[in-house]
Amino acid sequence: MSLRKVTSLTALCAFSVLLVTGIVLYVVPLGRVAAWAGWSLAGLDKDGWVHLHILLAALFLVVGVLHSVLNWSPIVSYLKDRSRRLRVLTPELGAAVALTALVAVSAVAGLPPLAWLLDLNDSIKDSASRTYGEPPYGHAELSPLRLFAQHTGLDLARARSLLAARGIRVAADEQTIAEIARTNAVTPQQVYLAMKDAAVAPTTPGEMPAEAPPGTGRKPFAALCSEYGLDGEVVARELAAKGITAEPDRTIREIAEAHGMGPHDLYKVIREAVSAR
Repeated sequence: MSLRKVTSLTALCAFSVLLVTGIVLYVVPLGRVAAWAGWSLAGLDKDGWVHLHILLAALFLVVGVLHSVLNWSPIVSYLKDRSRRLRVLTPELGAAVALTALVAVSAVAGLPPLAWLLDLNDSIKDSASRTYGEPPYGHAELSPLRLFAQHTGLDLARARSLLAARGIRVAADEQTIAEIARTNAVTPQQVYLAMKDAAVAPTTPGEMPAEAPPGTGRKPFAALCSEYGLDGEVVARELAAKGITAEPDRTIREIAEAHGMGPHDLYKVIREAVSAR
């Protein structure tokens, strides 16, 4: 059995599967969305695809190094001129370095047209967020039911009653949303949807839930203020004092990203500003 042949064929097989896993991870929803909606493909959730990709990449790296060692003579020949003298700065090496540098600089500086691939990736993931829905807050599925109810403004007793009415069993209030979902063969999102009607209405104008409700990032700033009975101009001035420019027609996500934060972070800043008044 030829080691060179085994190495080359293993590299080909690993590359073929990496091509598939790379495409899947390019279009898969964001981690928080995938976990919340119970996303899976071919029986693997996002973590499963990530693990597969990492381990195959490690295999590809190992056989790639081995392939280079076994084929060192041909590689060195690429660096020789017509007189068979070794030249490091060959036109071919220059082209390879330039191409690699172009991709690297485009990734860091966001230069088109290669950066359009990153923009498309963001667009696909935003679309997935709208399709599958986002959790009320990061890793909400890992929160115990009691804590989840506090964060989302749900009446705990009412929530348990709604879950029971929909056939979703809860052993204890300390069970996480993910555990409840797994026990009942549903997704964390379905658990939340089953009890969302247990939300406690704000008792005073301007009162906001402790955590941003799903879909907050897609709401225009003016719409968010209107929903909670806030004076948009006053809130905008308070945000401006913190160095945050909030235009009425821009979404919470757009405003947050323009200031280096996430939608949930901006929501908390707004809530703190409102609570401080």
